[in-house]
Amino acid sequence: MRQFRTARVFAAIAAAVAIVATACAPSGPTSGAPGPGETPVAGGRFVEGSFADIKTMQPILSSDVPSSTVIARLYEGLIQADPKTGELKPNLGKWTVSADGLTYNWEIDAGANWTDGKPIIAQDVATAIKAAGKSKKTVRKTNFQDIVGWKEFAVDGTGDEISGFKVDGANPKKFAVTFSKVFCPALVNVFGSSYVLPTQVFGKYVTKASKDEIDTAPENENPSVTSGPFKFKEWRKGDQVVLDKNSTYWKGAPLLDQYIFKVVADSTVLANQLKTGELTYGTIEAKDYDDIAKQENLAIAEFQQLGYTYIGWNVSSKDAPALGDLKIRQALAYGLDMDAVVKNILFGHGTKMVSHHPAVSWAAPSGALNQYPFDKNKAEQLIKDAGYAKGSDGVYAKGGQPLAFSIVTNSGNKTRETLLQVAGDQYKQIGVKVNQKTEAFETMVDELTTGNQVIQGWIIGWSLGLEPDPYSIWSETQIPDPANKKTGFNFGGFKAPGLEDVMVQGRAPSNGDCSQAARKKQYEKFNQIVNEQQPYNFGFAANVLAVTPKNLREFAPGPFSTYWNIEKWWYKQ
Repeated sequence: MRQFRTARVFAAIAAAVAIVATACAPSGPTSGAPGPGETPVAGGRFVEGSFADIKTMQPILSSDVPSSTVIARLYEGLIQADPKTGELKPNLGKWTVSADGLTYNWEIDAGANWTDGKPIIAQDVATAIKAAGKSKKTVRKTNFQDIVGWKEFAVDGTGDEISGFKVDGANPKKFAVTFSKVFCPALVNVFGSSYVLPTQVFGKYVTKASKDEIDTAPENENPSVTSGPFKFKEWRKGDQVVLDKNSTYWKGAPLLDQYIFKVVADSTVLANQLKTGELTYGTIEAKDYDDIAKQENLAIAEFQQLGYTYIGWNVSSKDAPALGDLKIRQALAYGLDMDAVVKNILFGHGTKMVSHHPAVSWAAPSGALNQYPFDKNKAEQLIKDAGYAKGSDGVYAKGGQPLAFSIVTNSGNKTRETLLQVAGDQYKQIGVKVNQKTEAFETMVDELTTGNQVIQGWIIGWSLGLEPDPYSIWSETQIPDPANKKTGFNFGGFKAPGLEDVMVQGRAPSNGDCSQAARKKQYEKFNQIVNEQQPYNFGFAANVLAVTPKNLREFAPGPFSTYWNIEKWWYKQ
């Protein structure tokens, strides 16, 4: 068996406040805090390796990790998270919440400015939210749907403005946003990402007369005015994105001269280029851990991943109707030895998953769940119980139709390619035929989010955020609808009795209780449902193995943020 480990890939929509979380202590030699007498030195490039190119530099349109990674270097959010605990802290602005939990009052930092010298003001937040309302491609509309006046502006088209967004008449840096009901994930889902856009650039795309021009705006690929520690220089598609330091960055100019996001072919190339110095950052696979740990010039930081790699099932597939049968999905769970995958592919640098929320999240299930231990006999019995009989070719069939389907994953990610191979081999042993496919990551993302090409099974990953709200991934409202050009993250069209209600109660409780304890009760119910229904084989959460040069200083990543202090990073000479 080939043995590999995963890299984080797919960007999911975020979630709420993770008050307490734990991370693995760094394993192996690490870079980090300066030593006694060391003085920061300006200069140098930070070159990050990735298996996939970015798709956009527009925060409203981003649906993948590569794009989100680059966007976060260009555009600031109102809040930031403690990298180790997930505690939310002010960034661009400070906030208070009204006693009834409906209104968030904000004041943007007096020194916060755009790269063209103009101050960042409340209207720039409004521009970003309105851009989401105008877009037909964004998967983020549900983040804003409970803002007063959102429906009139974004759905009905009858409002010139979003009535629940009020700018202070005396101070353009102050604003208030009022919700129609308590919305627990508001801090992260509405204010936590890079949803602050320069009105002087994007304001023309969010007027009353605007349609969906924001989706094709040239500034989405060539941003001229930004707010982050770096500013755009060039994007050579399929090769690299080059960002220069923002000398007028409101927190102080970065010490690094450039941030470069470089596309590499696969994990082997990434590891080799880390060793040669062509890359100065990358998340390696477990197969490369021992080799990298021996390199005198490199350091490894290991911590739990806030996400997981999984096998998804299209439960509404017309070409593979068996995936709509609960017994078959459970059989597929028992028929794949995920414990062996963690041992032999991740070399123990990760954990098996049986539900949506990983251990590092405060919403991780604490109740008893079915662990689906590897059991060939049980898997085949479930297949028989579903009405299938094994043919002379060793494949089960019903009504003349073999139990067969395709699974696709993104090429270049050796961990996923190996998981695909293992799944195909093990499913064959329980009488299930799998057609194994690989595609470019960008192609997969387009196919999955738009629903333009029906995929029967897929292997990909969720890179989750601070807010554990699963609505954006699992709600019936998030099922892609190509006929109406509607995108979404519920790729498999999954629905289950009670699922929608527990998600709604977890994000917008009828009693207004947004306490972590109250919300966790709802997510316990949610995880019990998806664990039982198996719309995914939930796969594994691989530890992040972050590699940098040993002479990089101030690098201090955690499950909730890697780049939180990038403006302070520097190389010891």
